[in-house]
Amino acid sequence: MHQGALLTITASGCTGGGTITSTAFPTVTLPAGATTSATARVNNNAATGASTLTVQCSGRSANASFTVLAGTPAQGGLGGTQGPSTTATAVGGALTALALATGASLLIRRRTHLTRT
Repeated sequence: MHQGALLTITASGCTGGGTITSTAFPTVTLPAGATTSATARVNNNAATGASTLTVQCSGRSANASFTVLAGTPAQGGLGGTQGPSTTATAVGGALTALALATGASLLIRRRTHLTRT
Protein backbone atom coordinates (compact mmCIF):
# COMPACT_ATOMS: atom_id res chain seq x y z
CA MET A 1 0.00 0.00 0.00
CA HIS A 2 1.33 3.40 -0.94
CA GLN A 3 0.92 6.40 1.33
CA GLY A 4 -2.50 7.87 0.51
CA ALA A 5 -3.86 4.60 -0.93
CA LEU A 6 -7.19 3.01 -0.02
CA LEU A 7 -7.08 -0.27 1.88
CA THR A 8 -10.18 -2.49 2.03
CA ILE A 9 -10.43 -4.71 5.10
CA THR A 10 -12.91 -7.62 5.16
CA ALA A 11 -13.88 -9.50 8.33
CA SER A 12 -16.19 -12.40 9.10
CA GLY A 13 -18.33 -12.89 12.18
CA CYS A 14 -18.66 -9.22 13.18
CA THR A 15 -22.41 -9.40 13.71
CA GLY A 16 -22.30 -6.48 16.14
CA GLY A 17 -19.94 -4.32 14.10
CA GLY A 18 -16.47 -3.31 15.22
CA THR A 19 -13.44 -1.11 14.68
CA ILE A 20 -10.21 -1.27 12.73
CA THR A 21 -7.18 0.51 14.13
CA SER A 22 -3.64 1.10 12.91
CA THR A 23 -0.89 3.68 13.25
CA ALA A 24 -0.99 4.01 9.44
CA PHE A 25 -4.59 5.29 9.20
CA PRO A 26 -7.38 6.75 11.35
CA THR A 27 -9.74 4.36 13.18
CA VAL A 28 -12.40 2.94 10.85
CA THR A 29 -15.83 1.63 11.86
CA LEU A 30 -16.66 -1.86 10.62
CA PRO A 31 -20.39 -2.29 9.94
CA ALA A 32 -22.28 -5.25 11.42
CA GLY A 33 -22.62 -8.35 9.26
CA ALA A 34 -21.71 -12.00 8.86
CA THR A 35 -19.04 -10.90 6.35
CA THR A 36 -18.42 -7.18 6.21
CA SER A 37 -15.80 -4.75 4.96
CA ALA A 38 -14.60 -1.20 5.46
CA THR A 39 -12.17 1.06 3.63
CA ALA A 40 -9.31 2.94 5.27
CA ARG A 41 -7.12 5.60 3.63
CA VAL A 42 -3.43 5.25 4.49
CA ASN A 43 -2.09 8.56 5.82
CA ASN A 44 0.04 10.57 3.39
CA ASN A 45 2.75 10.74 6.05
CA ALA A 46 2.44 7.15 7.32
CA ALA A 47 5.77 5.57 8.27
CA THR A 48 7.03 3.36 5.44
CA GLY A 49 7.70 -0.31 6.06
CA ALA A 50 5.82 -3.03 7.92
CA SER A 51 2.61 -1.99 9.64
CA THR A 52 -0.15 -3.81 11.50
CA LEU A 53 -3.91 -3.33 11.68
CA THR A 54 -6.19 -4.68 14.39
CA VAL A 55 -9.83 -5.65 13.86
CA GLN A 56 -11.93 -5.71 17.03
CA CYS A 57 -15.48 -7.08 16.95
CA SER A 58 -17.81 -9.37 18.86
CA GLY A 59 -15.41 -9.46 21.82
CA ARG A 60 -12.53 -10.74 19.68
CA SER A 61 -9.55 -9.17 17.95
CA ALA A 62 -7.40 -10.15 15.00
CA ASN A 63 -4.24 -8.63 13.55
CA ALA A 64 -3.03 -8.41 9.96
CA SER A 65 0.22 -7.07 8.55
CA PHE A 66 0.72 -4.91 5.48
CA THR A 67 3.54 -2.82 4.04
CA VAL A 68 3.40 0.95 3.55
CA LEU A 69 5.32 2.14 0.49
CA ALA A 70 6.58 5.68 -0.03
CA GLY A 71 4.88 7.94 -2.54
CA THR A 72 1.39 8.31 -3.89
CA PRO A 73 -0.56 5.51 -5.57
CA ALA A 74 -0.88 5.38 -9.33
CA GLN A 75 -3.73 7.38 -10.80
CA GLY A 76 -5.91 5.23 -12.97
CA GLY A 77 -9.35 4.09 -13.89
CA LEU A 78 -11.73 5.23 -16.57
CA GLY A 79 -11.35 8.96 -16.99
CA GLY A 80 -8.50 9.15 -14.49
CA THR A 81 -8.33 11.63 -11.68
CA GLN A 82 -5.86 14.00 -13.26
CA GLY A 83 -6.45 16.00 -16.40
CA PRO A 84 -3.88 16.09 -19.18
CA SER A 85 -1.19 18.74 -19.00
CA THR A 86 -0.78 21.41 -21.67
CA THR A 87 2.25 19.55 -23.04
CA ALA A 88 0.34 16.25 -23.25
CA THR A 89 -2.51 17.99 -25.07
CA ALA A 90 -0.12 19.63 -27.57
CA VAL A 91 1.70 16.34 -28.26
CA GLY A 92 -1.60 14.50 -28.71
CA GLY A 93 -2.86 17.17 -31.10
CA ALA A 94 0.38 17.07 -33.12
CA LEU A 95 0.23 13.26 -33.41
CA THR A 96 -3.40 13.43 -34.53
CA ALA A 97 -2.56 16.07 -37.16
CA LEU A 98 0.36 13.95 -38.40
CA ALA A 99 -1.87 10.88 -38.69
CA LEU A 100 -4.50 12.84 -40.64
CA ALA A 101 -1.90 14.34 -42.98
CA THR A 102 -0.34 10.91 -43.60
CA GLY A 103 -3.74 9.38 -44.30
CA ALA A 104 -4.71 12.18 -46.69
CA SER A 105 -1.38 11.86 -48.50
CA LEU A 106 -1.84 8.11 -48.97
CA LEU A 107 -5.39 8.60 -50.28
CA ILE A 108 -4.25 11.22 -52.79
CA ARG A 109 -1.37 8.99 -54.01
CA ARG A 110 -3.65 5.98 -54.31
CA ARG A 111 -6.27 7.96 -56.22
CA THR A 112 -3.57 9.34 -58.57
CA HIS A 113 -2.13 5.87 -59.10
CA LEU A 114 -5.57 4.43 -59.89
CA THR A 115 -6.41 7.10 -62.47
CA ARG A 116 -3.13 6.66 -64.43
CA THR A 117 -3.52 2.93 -65.09
